[in-house]
Amino acid sequence: MLKLHQMTTSKANSLLLALLFLPAFNPALAQQASPPPVSAQQAPEQLPNQAPEQVESGSEETATRSPVYWLGKMADAVTNLEYRGLVTYEHVGMLETLEVIHGVRGGEQVERVRYLSGTPRELVSRGQDAHCRREGSPLSRAGLWSQMGQQNVQSLYHVLQRGRERVADRDAVVLELRPKDVHRLGMVVSVHEDTGLPLKSMLVNPNGQVLERYQFVELDLSPVKDEDLVAKSPDARESDAGSDCGSIVSRWQLRWVPPGFKPVASREIDQGELLVYSDGLSVFTVFVQALGPEMNFNGRAVRGATVAYMDHVVFDKQRYTITVVGEIPVQTAQLVARSVTGKH
Repeated sequence: MLKLHQMTTSKANSLLLALLFLPAFNPALAQQASPPPVSAQQAPEQLPNQAPEQVESGSEETATRSPVYWLGKMADAVTNLEYRGLVTYEHVGMLETLEVIHGVRGGEQVERVRYLSGTPRELVSRGQDAHCRREGSPLSRAGLWSQMGQQNVQSLYHVLQRGRERVADRDAVVLELRPKDVHRLGMVVSVHEDTGLPLKSMLVNPNGQVLERYQFVELDLSPVKDEDLVAKSPDARESDAGSDCGSIVSRWQLRWVPPGFKPVASREIDQGELLVYSDGLSVFTVFVQALGPEMNFNGRAVRGATVAYMDHVVFDKQRYTITVVGEIPVQTAQLVARSVTGKH
């Protein structure tokens, strides 16, 4: 478990770090902002320069579809498609297996996730808005590929078609979403030709290193039964995105955000507020809390593609802890944290 020096349990629970630093994550917070060099043993997988091996099956119509067409089909699939399957999730040298069941009830998305390896975990989440969700499966990110976010994504990323491949015994079109600046991570996603469902996704840094990967190994597209969306474990957690993500008139503002990131939610938390920003594909959250002198930490921690950066700000003679968490480069998280200021 990550050690934050003399942090008490009650204080730790008030931070997003309680969500980020899950069991089996051990790197300590650095005492300075600059990340240490990555050793050969720690280096993440390098994304090959060549496109995945192409398969011969598939129609001529599929080959002529534009990348924008596949983005739109993917946005529709993650919103309206019902499915269940087994997913592998690779990050920070770990491989986890999840059972994911996704249904739609009354126009509302319902997802049940059960971890089949590691610490037993089960989560049932409901609601259309995925911006505030930091738990569940890696597929939760797919909720950001909405129709509303399509135009923004296309203005911030180069969307390239990189051939075709087979995932979970299904034909897929491979798309690369290459950032147009240094303030966001890239993504390579394999989109099911028939339905548009993302079958595999890799988050990559500017050097092409794979930081995080999920992919289906089994997929069933049959309609989901009501009982399959009900938690089976007595200690399962339930999350309602509609109630978790509120909207408040914040006393805080960011003097700088990466181009294209817009505020999507804010709410009160213990001793402070959280502010959520998204560019339509990636998300970061800013926590501002009056945590007292015992929380005098400054630095960063990284778990796969997710970074947490901590800093401080003094406003109206009160010291506040700033924590930025998201799938963004460390340097970007640092710039965001240092731009937080109160409204006069």
